[in-house]
Amino acid sequence: MNDDLPEAAPDTEHAKEDRTPDFKPQSLSLSFIIALALVGILVLLILFENIPGIRASVGVSMTQSPWILQSYVNTTGTLVPVESGSPITAIFGSDARVSGSAGCNYYNANYTVRDFTISVSPSVSTKIFCSDTNVMQQESAYLNDLVRAEELRISESSLRFYDGSGKPILVFVKG
Repeated sequence: MNDDLPEAAPDTEHAKEDRTPDFKPQSLSLSFIIALALVGILVLLILFENIPGIRASVGVSMTQSPWILQSYVNTTGTLVPVESGSPITAIFGSDARVSGSAGCNYYNANYTVRDFTISVSPSVSTKIFCSDTNVMQQESAYLNDLVRAEELRISESSLRFYDGSGKPILVFVKG
């Protein structure tokens, strides 16, 4: 062979075809569909997390029905059930006022809700004396817990208030 002769240039069209990977329409479309579905789920999660109307609806949901206290934090810091025969109620009005029975006395207070936080002002209540000291202690603890509430969570059947450390302090059920 003659080393002085230049090598023939490869046919460029055939070279491009040889370097092109095999195209598999079914595997590409399945991968594409899976990737698209995952991106769609991610977009939905981001949207639902950031829609202010969803968070605002927590406050609106509270006003849709009266609530009956199921448990509260007593003076020792323990979540305990409400004494039987002394229902404690809360009605959250659209006018940003909460009112109800604290067991013996009726109360009302102002409240604000933003996202999942709540702030309740000290309440004004009647001054009826109850002969049952346990009910009076329960009433006092409830009204104190109501003011200490900082966070809330609501579901179909319950409303829960939490203190600043995330500890549950009031648990209501729909009335």
